Amino acid sequence: MTYRKMFWLTAALAFGTALVAGFIIGRTVPATGGVDNPELVLPALFAVAGVVAFASWLWWQKTDDLQQQGQLFSWWWGGNIGAVVMLITLVVMTGRHSEMSMGAGYVFGAEFAGMLIVWLVWKFRGRGAAE
Repeated sequence: MTYRKMFWLTAALAFGTALVAGFIIGRTVPATGGVDNPELVLPALFAVAGVVAFASWLWWQKTDDLQQQGQLFSWWWGGNIGAVVMLITLVVMTGRHSEMSMGAGYVFGAEFAGMLIVWLVWKFRGRGAAE
């Protein structure tokens, strides 16, 4: 199989698993109130998210350095600017202690914590000086 076909196959796999995961989560979790048995649902949905992460990792392995740099740059700057703009918009439109603003703040905090953990792993593995 050619590089191009393998790249698009893994991209389709990554996006396809994300769509399936969204469908599964949408059918599993009610719109309001949460689930009755989170001790069962939460690990199952974490497993679904793990499948999506693995499929995305397969795609990442098929991208070249230039594509990876483009993804990293666009996700870092686009994602952070978009998150901050949305957080500010929600705070202004709904108040800083509204459920929407608090939820957005929690998501932003979790994204930051995840980024910090991954960055620390990358840094302590000695990758910083080599790259």
